[in-house]
Amino acid sequence: MSVLLVLGTIVRADVFLSADNLVGIVRNTAVTAIIGYGMTLLMVSGEFDLSVGSLMAVCGALVATMYGTGYPILFVVLLVLLFAGLYGLFQGLMITKLGLPSLIVTIGTLTLLRGANLVILQGQTATISSDNYPRLIYYIGGVAELGQGPALLNQFPIQIVWTIAFLLLGYYVLNKTAFGYRAMFTGGSKESATRTGIKTDHVKIINFMLVALLAAFAGIGQLAFTQAVSPSTGQGTELIVIASVVIGGTNLFGGEGSMPGTFLGALVFALTQNILVLAGLGVRLFQVFTGIFIISAVLIEVLSRDVRIEYLTEEYIDPLTDLAGDAESFFEYVRSDVQGIDEPLMFATIGTLILTLVTLVAMTVVDFAVGWGFSFTIVRPGVAALGTLPLVTFMLMAGLILLSTVFLHAGVKAVGTRRDFDTTLQGVIYSFAPTVLLFVPILLSGWSFLTPLVLGTAALVFLPALYLLYRSTRVLHEFSGRDAALSVATMVVLWALVAAFTLTQVSGVN
Repeated sequence: MSVLLVLGTIVRADVFLSADNLVGIVRNTAVTAIIGYGMTLLMVSGEFDLSVGSLMAVCGALVATMYGTGYPILFVVLLVLLFAGLYGLFQGLMITKLGLPSLIVTIGTLTLLRGANLVILQGQTATISSDNYPRLIYYIGGVAELGQGPALLNQFPIQIVWTIAFLLLGYYVLNKTAFGYRAMFTGGSKESATRTGIKTDHVKIINFMLVALLAAFAGIGQLAFTQAVSPSTGQGTELIVIASVVIGGTNLFGGEGSMPGTFLGALVFALTQNILVLAGLGVRLFQVFTGIFIISAVLIEVLSRDVRIEYLTEEYIDPLTDLAGDAESFFEYVRSDVQGIDEPLMFATIGTLILTLVTLVAMTVVDFAVGWGFSFTIVRPGVAALGTLPLVTFMLMAGLILLSTVFLHAGVKAVGTRRDFDTTLQGVIYSFAPTVLLFVPILLSGWSFLTPLVLGTAALVFLPALYLLYRSTRVLHEFSGRDAALSVATMVVLWALVAAFTLTQVSGVN
């Protein structure tokens, strides 16, 4: 959060720190936060709902179309809320009484509701005109005009009031009521909760109904604010809501949650979108950041269950030290230890994170201090680099490791190995430890240094990697020096063919 605030100030302080913009950021949390409060309770009890975005859109579409045909607005709103409650009840019964997984059920209802939204709107955008704007809708999501002049704010979105009100109510329910404790107990250990007399199915059904009601209310509020609802309304909202809830500290597997954390998680997404707009990037990268936030939130959640201070040392520094000290002994240990590929994959992941971080810091600092123009594939300095650089480095390393493993395994198979693909993958991952230094040629290439210098630094990185590949192939596949060298040479030849084909295609385009 602090990083985003500083980043927004750096990008465009005059606009970012203005009262209207800050209020707008909070307003942009409304839909995500309001639905997120219900999702928090639901996830605390051990379930989740992927259909909330589509339900929000359907409820907004029903209000717009029914009010447009002459029905009284109070009747319409009450009817839509009743529909949402019954919809939540239906989902809850399907999941608890029939034993169906919430993932499958809510994916199905998500698709069903998207189709229903198209039918209701007949493929067109429905609007509520300013001349026929109902007072009830205004109180749910309208904008209060504060007038012009010396006032800090010209407008105040009423959705902010509802966001804070539901936050306080949700906090009270989760942390101060018996129902909240029952929900946490249900998600923490359903079997134990049942034994103590808690009706866990009832808890989950009520939470499905609550999240549906809040999704309906958020949909009506969004309609009130934009005065329009389209067939694309709500698409992707469910993922942002779940990501906000998890980022805010709710346990992905149930039993623990935080309402203030959910609001802060929604605020993270609103700040990110605002900063991207101020940086001139629109919302082109918003989905990239959404994906990164979701993956990061889940990764943090999983790792936090077994966090140790020695984690980095055990998973990366110790293997790296052993590999640098005596490569042959290290690979002898790998061959004798039935460790699978989990530890090597963690080793590769940490190395890639280090590569990403060093590249990002060096690129940003040099660009700020010297002003060199950095350009590497789709990566540019600034806010965009936070989203694109991790994507590029992870794809680069994943592709490099995977293809090298395929090519090397083809070579060892031709020679006659008794080992499987996982053994080759282990050898490639550990042998590619020096590739963490790829930030040097990447930076030189991005700063448009001479091609021979870039290739030379890349060779200095890959030569020790090839040597380690030779050593790992000898030990892990129990090959002679000749057979190991032949296998590695096969990999190099196959890589050369791929490089030649790629260069041919690129030059043909240019």
